[in-house]
Amino acid sequence: LNATLHSMVSFDEEGKPELSSLKPFIDGGTEGFKGQARVILPFKTGCFECSLSSLPQNAGFPLCTVAETPRIPEHCIEYALVMLWDKEFKRPVNKDSAEDMQWLYVKAKERADTFGIQGVTYMLTMGVVKNIIPAIASTNALIAAACVNEAVKIG
Repeated sequence: LNATLHSMVSFDEEGKPELSSLKPFIDGGTEGFKGQARVILPFKTGCFECSLSSLPQNAGFPLCTVAETPRIPEHCIEYALVMLWDKEFKRPVNKDSAEDMQWLYVKAKERADTFGIQGVTYMLTMGVVKNIIPAIASTNALIAAACVNEAVKIG
């Protein structure tokens, strides 16, 4: 993405970017209730890849909690994925395999039942294993509006 944006820029005789050739890239994204909108201008603002570290990182579960004192359904699913899978199989989990997901769901449900934890479902298992964060329509609408606002300011 960064290389494509930069390759579209023309330069004057002094080697400076010609402002008329700069093509803005408007980026927006959401994660649950969080979102961001930004404009990226080649040679003027930070590139897309340069700003990835400013995005929130995935939060995992402490292994000691998952192994010893699970309290929520996600702990049981993570236990099946991290602790049980490698003991049973000598290959990585295929996150698109219904068979693999079903095995993880069954093992997570067994663990949840052992600890009296409600709420382990097949859909939640897929969400935890694939790190799926549900989209929230209102957040998506707000970020889309922010992106349009940036486009109007540029145009």
